[in-house]
Amino acid sequence: MAKERNIKVTQADETRNGHTVSVLKIGDREIGFIEPDGTRFSAFVAGSTKPNRFKTLDAAVNALIAEYHLHQG
Repeated sequence: MAKERNIKVTQADETRNGHTVSVLKIGDREIGFIEPDGTRFSAFVAGSTKPNRFKTLDAAVNALIAEYHLHQG
């Protein structure tokens, strides 16, 4: 059975290209950012230019974390 590890994810607002975005990081490593898009939210995985769109900010945050865990290490 694998050990359970607690990982701290931080969310901070930054201005990029004139827009305020929420950046998600684990330690110093950015896992992605979320940009408001009308009534929805566009989530970009770090290094990607193609967004995934979500109805809520929480759904976008959860998707970025899941994507990170799916493809880490």
